[in-house]
Amino acid sequence: MRTPKRTSTRGNYGDQALADALRALTTGTSLKKAAKVYGIPPKTLRRHRDKKVSTPGKVFLGGNRPVFSAELELELVKHIQNMECALFGLTTLDMRKLAFEFAERAKIKHPFQKNSKMAGSDWLRGFLARHPILSLRSPQGTSVGRAIGFNRPKVNQFFTAYKEVLTSHSFSAGDIWNMDETGITNVAKPCKILSTKGKRQVSKITSAERGSTVTTICACSASGQYVPPMIIFPRKRMVAALMNGAPAGAIGACSSNGWTDSSLFLQWLHHFVQVTRCSKEAPQVVIMDGHASHKSLEAIIYARDNGITMITLPPHATHKMQPLDRTFFKSLKVNYNRAADSWMTSNPGKRITFFEMAGLFQIAYNRAATVEKAVTGFRVCGIWPVNDDIFTDEDFEAAEVTEEPDPTSATISATSVPIQTAPPAMDSELQVQVYGLFSILICYTV
Repeated sequence: MRTPKRTSTRGNYGDQALADALRALTTGTSLKKAAKVYGIPPKTLRRHRDKKVSTPGKVFLGGNRPVFSAELELELVKHIQNMECALFGLTTLDMRKLAFEFAERAKIKHPFQKNSKMAGSDWLRGFLARHPILSLRSPQGTSVGRAIGFNRPKVNQFFTAYKEVLTSHSFSAGDIWNMDETGITNVAKPCKILSTKGKRQVSKITSAERGSTVTTICACSASGQYVPPMIIFPRKRMVAALMNGAPAGAIGACSSNGWTDSSLFLQWLHHFVQVTRCSKEAPQVVIMDGHASHKSLEAIIYARDNGITMITLPPHATHKMQPLDRTFFKSLKVNYNRAADSWMTSNPGKRITFFEMAGLFQIAYNRAATVEKAVTGFRVCGIWPVNDDIFTDEDFEAAEVTEEPDPTSATISATSVPIQTAPPAMDSELQVQVYGLFSILICYTV
């Protein structure tokens, strides 16, 4: 967004000088003298003294001049925030089109270009300056399945089952675990580099164009403890050299595609029991997603015989309710990319193979696996300490748009809350304009 170059000295005296000059007039100072002392044109000072300006003490220049009233702009801000909560955030182009359409429908006089049918970038700059609560952000992609799957009935259903498990035994923070898988690749995303300003393309060497994914299974407890990870390579046979430099206590395995399966998950359960020493006398709770590999009969029987209670998170809700997703995996991958980038710089002409990945993963894992991240992850998910009210109405707004049904009943549906509602205190003309604005928002975002 460009910032127009100022070509006049109009308004250079500032708001404070204008306020002081108006105060001096009330004490008996002549208008001519006050104008000279505070450097304000006499006509300007007279206008403000006689209250013949729309906003005393404020001078709007160029794109900062409002087109809509303050009330309509506030309603526009509310609609922007609501669309963001519904995961249909507006781009700057959407905003400029919206402003033009709104002005046309409400028959408001405006300086917008009719050819492009959108407001100018100057107007948008002024609008954002008047409402600093808004800012341009890079959104995180969220699938439709996650948006509609994370709803209040499903979350309540999980916490009901979870609290029943906790009341069956006196579990402590060290007995509550979260387990999940993530992937790392031998072609890591390069970190940002310094480059010549204005250069069209900036590149940095990587191992290859496309990489192979290695799966890692991680687990942490609500007290901040970690189970040494399991690393799964996309190979037919496992060799000891693949685990060179791996985190202490980590185990390795292979699968045809590098993904986990039922047999590998059972192998991880054996590893978990060996590390935590859990048993029927010292039971543990493991919270995980509903992946098919976690539901084999062999795994369920082994977990039952060794005092492991497995609880499955609601489908499409792990981005909100899984501690590892909330606080650990992002840090792990950022640190892995840095370690891989540093390795490529220190080993020019070489490629990262499966035999170097465990060592690079160890560097990232040791940096990311902190007590604070684990404890915070469980807290922000409401899992420990238990807080089934951790998620607010704002968290469920995207799902409420879809009227997702209660999973426990085919006849009861989740409460549908309208995203946009007009305040009852508005007059009829303003209501018409606001509801017209809502229809434009839907037009541009659906």
